[in-house]
Amino acid sequence: MATFINLRNLLEHQIEDLYSAEEQIIEALPKMAEGATDRELKKALNTHLRITRDQKKRLDQIRKILKKNAGEESENSEGFLERIFGGGTKCKGMEGLIKEGNKVLDEEMESTAVKDAAIIAAAQKVEHYEISGYGTARAYAREVGLRDVEKLLAVTLKEEYTSDKMLNALALNKINLKAETSGGTKASAFTAARKQASKKSTSSTTATNRTAPRKTSGTKRSR
Repeated sequence: MATFINLRNLLEHQIEDLYSAEEQIIEALPKMAEGATDRELKKALNTHLRITRDQKKRLDQIRKILKKNAGEESENSEGFLERIFGGGTKCKGMEGLIKEGNKVLDEEMESTAVKDAAIIAAAQKVEHYEISGYGTARAYAREVGLRDVEKLLAVTLKEEYTSDKMLNALALNKINLKAETSGGTKASAFTAARKQASKKSTSSTTATNRTAPRKTSGTKRSR
């Protein structure tokens, strides 16, 4: 296992972790997009696939910058770089999230809307992992004075926030609602019963307020 000597080492490790994560996402997104049925969701996932390929290229640029500056570091740090860049680091966190997402895709669901809602949830878990990773890497790059690296990471971080916001809007404004009202008669009956119960509760409260005796404050004075 490589030794972490300083913050620069942590940055290098974080970049490799993100690189592996992006590789896994590029492999996983086509299956996720294929499993989605909503047109807007399919488009969002395919768009993010294109963006992810660009993000991977950006990480390649960052790796080159780090290698170029490696000569200025100590021998121990150079050894760390060699182990990291040549060691085939795999992001275990992203591996777990993608496995979980694949389980969702393989589940049989009566409603396509419910599956779309589950796909969004899986995709947003991936987005949040990336937001955390890129945010941390940017903070490290800023601290060690690698401004070029910081700027490249900031571009990707902004893209991740935008993608997450778009998925959130799709879920809240459309897909979650469709998932709630899907499932045929059972779901419709449940929704109707819930509305009826709400109406009864409101009517009961109104009647109680209407018939309740008025309370008076204070007490009568005796003469």
